[in-house]
Amino acid sequence: MSAARRSPRRGGGRPARLRALLAPRSIAIVGASEASDSWAPEFRRSLEHVGFRGRLYPVNPKYDEVWGRRAYRSILEVPARVDLAVVLVPARVAVGVVEECGRAGVRGAMVVSSGFAEAGPEGRELQEALVRAARAHRLPLLGPNVEGFVNHVDRVAPYGTTPPPDPIPGGVAVISQSGTVAWTMGQMASDRGFGLRILVGVGNEAVLGLGDLLSWAAEDPATELVCAYLETVRDAEGIARGLRALRAAGKPAVVCAPAGRSEAARRAIVAHTGALAGDAALRDAWLRGHGAVLVEDPVAMFEAAVLLSGHRRLRTPGMAGAFQSGGACTLFAEAAGAAGLELPAFAPTTRRRLRRALPAFAGENNPLDVTGQAAVEVERYVGALEALAADPAIGLVGFDAFPPRLPGEGVWAEPVLRRARELERETGVRFCSIAMSPLAYSDEAKAFVREAGIPFLQGHRPAAAALRALVDLQEEGAVGDVPPHPNRRAALAVLRGVAGPLDEVRAGRILELYGIRRPPQRLARTPEEAVRAAREIRGPVAVKAVAAELPHKARVGAVRLGLRGDAAVAAAAREVLGAARAAGARDPRVLVQAMATGTEVLVGAVVDERFGPAVTIRPGGGLAEAGEATFAACPLSPARAEAFVRSQADRCGLDPARHDLRAVARAVRAVSWAAHDLRGRLVSLEANPLLVGRRGAVAVDALAEARAPR
Repeated sequence: MSAARRSPRRGGGRPARLRALLAPRSIAIVGASEASDSWAPEFRRSLEHVGFRGRLYPVNPKYDEVWGRRAYRSILEVPARVDLAVVLVPARVAVGVVEECGRAGVRGAMVVSSGFAEAGPEGRELQEALVRAARAHRLPLLGPNVEGFVNHVDRVAPYGTTPPPDPIPGGVAVISQSGTVAWTMGQMASDRGFGLRILVGVGNEAVLGLGDLLSWAAEDPATELVCAYLETVRDAEGIARGLRALRAAGKPAVVCAPAGRSEAARRAIVAHTGALAGDAALRDAWLRGHGAVLVEDPVAMFEAAVLLSGHRRLRTPGMAGAFQSGGACTLFAEAAGAAGLELPAFAPTTRRRLRRALPAFAGENNPLDVTGQAAVEVERYVGALEALAADPAIGLVGFDAFPPRLPGEGVWAEPVLRRARELERETGVRFCSIAMSPLAYSDEAKAFVREAGIPFLQGHRPAAAALRALVDLQEEGAVGDVPPHPNRRAALAVLRGVAGPLDEVRAGRILELYGIRRPPQRLARTPEEAVRAAREIRGPVAVKAVAAELPHKARVGAVRLGLRGDAAVAAAAREVLGAARAAGARDPRVLVQAMATGTEVLVGAVVDERFGPAVTIRPGGGLAEAGEATFAACPLSPARAEAFVRSQADRCGLDPARHDLRAVARAVRAVSWAAHDLRGRLVSLEANPLLVGRRGAVAVDALAEARAPR
């Protein structure tokens, strides 16, 4: 990555400078042609399709006229200032064209041409030259290797592929690293009669990147919500800046980021936490930490856009379904479970009201089967929704009310929808319609949905993912500023002069400085000293070898547990010292530690060079490296730490009735605080295992790896 690419703003990427590029009133198409093998006709067709009313200037030295307009030999000959130059010429020629655009005072450029960084070393050199030309003239440049964009609100579409058939203006900006994903979002929106503000691909992000477009959307008065598709993080600083700006503007950012590995190779890290820290896990924690709401695929992202365009706040995260068939209830329940949604049991009062409202053969479970009779006797459906809206555990009700399927068809659900809107105002509960599968919308259906006043979602799994996004939007997910811990200087002193793994005593000292409890323990050099230490501690003890060369003592036989009596302690000390020396430790010592009991969990943090510090909690001990890990960006506030622990409690074997989850949350917050404070010197830090009981939690082992001072 070049130094220029790391500083995208020097290319003129300030949000205000993008207005002319994204809403141009004058466009020059450089490489304009009527030839069937040229992309130029596609751009002209797209502009005409959306009703572009601005000035269009063909530029091509081969022709005197293109599309019935005078063709100019160069952008320098165009007689008026151009807002946007669309560059369609081959890559080698494009660099010179961008230079001419700068000299001509063009306000923005979009290089559609391929053959740049995606094409190998020679293409990378051309892209660097393109960047130099744009930045020399402070020219905002989109691309190269980009299909273009469709601005629904301002009716302008310099777009090299099929535009949406019916581009309806709206408030959702789609910003994508994949042109195909942007295209698909546009087509879905058109098919459903859903309004978009803009859909734009960013191509190779040579000058303007995803982050610049996010920052533009934050300032754009027509944008209310952003959907972003992210495949790789080329400019972490710019994306973070854009997400922060969106959060400050109160505009949700729904991000679809595939789970595949990024281009950065995984670094070899000695801690279990590092072994768990795939690029995608750390990236996702970083995105959430900057306020993004994550979804798994573009279809879920579209449904989330539909839902969040209608609903932003929930009175409580509990969900209820009310469907006309048992099959729909089963499928929605499975989708909700996969998305981690809460489907609480109905309150006794709610069940009594449901018995009065529904036929005798209807059940009272969540999701609720209102039976097909509800489509005939709509007052039954209305009664069921009224009962659910009054349940204090329910924040949103999903039900199945479909738009008209035939021309002139009356819609049985209109009274249900009308009452749902009233219940939203009366109770604060939210409603949405959820169809089992995608449905084609006629013009009549589109108009019905626009007038219905509630979101209409399609497909149980995408709808459940959208509901999950709405729940996540309620959480305090973004990282805030925290002051340094009072013991930060002391912790930095522990790391002074160290690079690589720390021994357990040093690592444990960092945990203690940040408030994590350790068992009573003594350090010894000989078996005799170990015996005296065990006598002082009393009770059963653990004996461990301590050396920086032994990050995983148990793997080399350098740990003994549950020891009583002088002879057992002395023998264990000799054994662990011998095992440590055999494993390469030059000067091992013995740690004698009081035995502790509890459920084992791992609490650890890793500091990534791109995404910063992130913390995880998961099963500890031998299960530490099994399965995927979920990370959260550091530092965590007390509320975020407690929410994170509760979200991971089941998979860690923690039961709120038997385990002190608040103590675990304090430990998680402490590790996150330490990782944030010491991020310039730490690679990783973990307590594994942290033993959790009914009251309190104690770190019986500690591991840290220091980064060499820079």
